[in-house]
Amino acid sequence: MKRTLLALTLATVTSTAFSATSADLLLKGVVAPILEVSIAHETLASNLPLDRQVNSEKVGTITEKSNSPTGYKIKARSAKGGKLVNAADQNSYVQYTLTYQGSNVPLNTSATEVYSTANIRGTNSKDLKISYNQPSNLSAGSYEDTVTFTIEAN
Repeated sequence: MKRTLLALTLATVTSTAFSATSADLLLKGVVAPILEVSIAHETLASNLPLDRQVNSEKVGTITEKSNSPTGYKIKARSAKGGKLVNAADQNSYVQYTLTYQGSNVPLNTSATEVYSTANIRGTNSKDLKISYNQPSNLSAGSYEDTVTFTIEAN
């Protein structure tokens, strides 16, 4: 009698274990966010001719990469407020303008938005160009400024 009961119990358990007529397979994946910015410098960027006027000369190409579904924004910050400053004489400087794909870059000492897009994904490259009037009465020495570009999701 115990064997019959055991066989009947096993038959019932086996029957219920395989009785489903459908089953779901959940498939998932994750794409990591991409927000990258880089700059390819032109030779001119580190050897600016400070003895003459420069008008819209290419100093670099900025490359932006993003897969943000809400788009992204580019911000810029100038360490010296849009001035090429003499390392030894802070009172000697060249005021300049920088353009990003033809639009003026705000050269503030705090990060300021330069560009924003709501939905562009992928890789985008844009020219960076500098302009300044012919400097006069400059002290001898090395002049520089650093412009930092950042990218962030909207």
